[in-house]
Amino acid sequence: MKGTIKTFFESQLCEWQTARDNHEALTRVWSRELASPKLPTPLRVQCNPARLVSTGAKIDKASIAARPCFLCEANRPEEQQSLSLNEDFEWLVNPFPILPVHYTIAAKQHRPQRFLDAYDAMIQATTALPEEYLVFYNGPKCGASAPDHLHLQAGIAENIPLVTYAKSLQCTDQLQAIAPFGYLVYLIHNAEHTDTFNRLYAELPIPEEEYEPYMNVVAYRKEDKVHLLVIPRRGHRPHCYHAEGERQFLISPGALDMCGLIVTPRSEDYERLTPQKAAGILCEVGVRTEPTIDVGIMQGKEITFSLNTRYTANGTIYNIGEYKATLENGKITFNGTLYDELCFTVAEGQAATFSLHGVTIGKEFHWQQQETQTFQGSLILRIIDNELHAINRIAIEDYLTSVIASEMSGTSSAELLKAHAVISRSWLLAQIREDERLKMNQRSLAEGKSKDESSVKEEPKDNSQLVKWYDREAHTHFDVCADDHCQRYQGVSRKVTPQVHEAIHATRGIVLSYEGEVCDARFSKCCGGKTELYENCWDDTPHPYLSVIDDPFCNTDDPKILSEVLNHYDQSTDFYRWTVEYTQEELSDLVCRRSEFYYGLITDLIPIERGPSGRIVRLKIVGTKATRIIGKELEIRRTLSETHLYSSAFEVEKKEGKFILHGSGWGHGVGLCQIGAAVMGAKGYNYKEILHHYYPEATLTEWYTSSPQCPS
Repeated sequence: MKGTIKTFFESQLCEWQTARDNHEALTRVWSRELASPKLPTPLRVQCNPARLVSTGAKIDKASIAARPCFLCEANRPEEQQSLSLNEDFEWLVNPFPILPVHYTIAAKQHRPQRFLDAYDAMIQATTALPEEYLVFYNGPKCGASAPDHLHLQAGIAENIPLVTYAKSLQCTDQLQAIAPFGYLVYLIHNAEHTDTFNRLYAELPIPEEEYEPYMNVVAYRKEDKVHLLVIPRRGHRPHCYHAEGERQFLISPGALDMCGLIVTPRSEDYERLTPQKAAGILCEVGVRTEPTIDVGIMQGKEITFSLNTRYTANGTIYNIGEYKATLENGKITFNGTLYDELCFTVAEGQAATFSLHGVTIGKEFHWQQQETQTFQGSLILRIIDNELHAINRIAIEDYLTSVIASEMSGTSSAELLKAHAVISRSWLLAQIREDERLKMNQRSLAEGKSKDESSVKEEPKDNSQLVKWYDREAHTHFDVCADDHCQRYQGVSRKVTPQVHEAIHATRGIVLSYEGEVCDARFSKCCGGKTELYENCWDDTPHPYLSVIDDPFCNTDDPKILSEVLNHYDQSTDFYRWTVEYTQEELSDLVCRRSEFYYGLITDLIPIERGPSGRIVRLKIVGTKATRIIGKELEIRRTLSETHLYSSAFEVEKKEGKFILHGSGWGHGVGLCQIGAAVMGAKGYNYKEILHHYYPEATLTEWYTSSPQCPS
């Protein structure tokens, strides 16, 4: 049979010019790897102009009804011949190939795509082909350009990332759940018998008005056994497919795309696609799984740690006890052996923990000290800039449990905690996405490929103007740090209240999203009655979901509500409306010291530009020796205070040799107002209503499911 199929293929290429030309053209298409440290094996992207017909196919009922079915024998080109597989299916050569040898396996009778009717044909076709081939199925709204005619496809599995990864795994259970690229995949071993697939199929949800679950299925052989990759789907096409301008990527994922070979017919999409964007597209249409993140905890020339349960590293199991790793001559010395990197992963039990000794907290504050902290998850020892770093790899929900417990009072209202869980989750994922983008841009800049405008933090014109903004800098070798630079994270060393656990559980995987992307959900202590625009505080990129709203909630002096957001020593602060007063001499000395720029005697402070909330974006400082315009809001706050002015929303009054600043709000005022949200929670608003108030253009989206699990 294998020889017959090969002969059939060669005969078709001789007789059918379209198929011959397109298969020959496939040898000239562009293809490249999309590698990332976050991926176990690189994704691939293929620029294939011949696939424009399939990628752009309209599959709505009206469009399908208006065209003849191109898989039915009566409508095929005269040159297209068939070879029978069995009494129900026949082999066809695919005239628009993605794979070096590409077949369509079509039902002989016209009937809709329904995988249960093609299962036996998939097993039979996989068995009939050489082991280097795969057979795959695109669901009706999962990549099939002919959802009205039941068919499979097959071809040589050359550099298909997910198949390569799956073949490298050791068979454990009959059914495994894996997520190498961030979305759920079920791996069925020994698929010749249908029992395991039928059990899985019964658990997959069937969308309303559909007759089967959204899914792609891929079959391959390993050691003479047929294995299936079942990829559940949430959607047909990603948001970027329908976007306009530079935001559009003409990518319509089918089974091969979901296996990591992403096909686009346009060269501009091929050039622009990054590993992060590619994985994001696949995760959007697939079923995202809970991510893990790498948190930088501490660094030094040596690190002492304790394993509180058994862990494994480099194939060796390490028992409970205290250990030490040191940095020597650019290598990690541990137990008498040299390593480039060490990763201690959980050997048993979900509650496994390790402790790091001598972790610095309160860095650069008067109360800086060292303590032992305990963490869940994995411990990675990595050399960064000639120092040994301890990094905690942990599931994002466990990370957030610790963060929320540190950032908010355990006595906060349940709805405030839920709202904060959502925005903390959203902010974190948005920052990781932005960090990946900046890293890619920095690599491109180093290679001379592009200029990264968005990483600019300063707009110095000359001595007459200095406009700066301050945001967290991307970490190079981990996602976030454990310090306030990112979010305060202290593992399981601090007590977590039941309310925090409930808030995380109730909002698990839920984020604020806008047009298919996670929102950069900013928040501040008190907006002062009106929120501010993102671009007036940071770079000039508008964020539509961070819009201006009137906020009647944040004017409160209720001590119970304030205790949910503020430390005890801040609760008496006049933050909604405040006044700061300087003599001319005090102001002149302060401004010169804080800015390291000599103005002489300050004679005036003149707001040049304000945002909608009244926050000053650009301020002219007039002195007897120099005049200068400064901005943005945090630079103004840093310049006019020994620490930070509460906000840049102030009016200037000059009176009897004094400068009196009459201000409102505390912080930048963008996004959620913590005081206002606490008041809303106390008044009975639920977390969804709180978030809709502060982010009216955003959508609450379940961004990922729990960690991969198989149906029971």
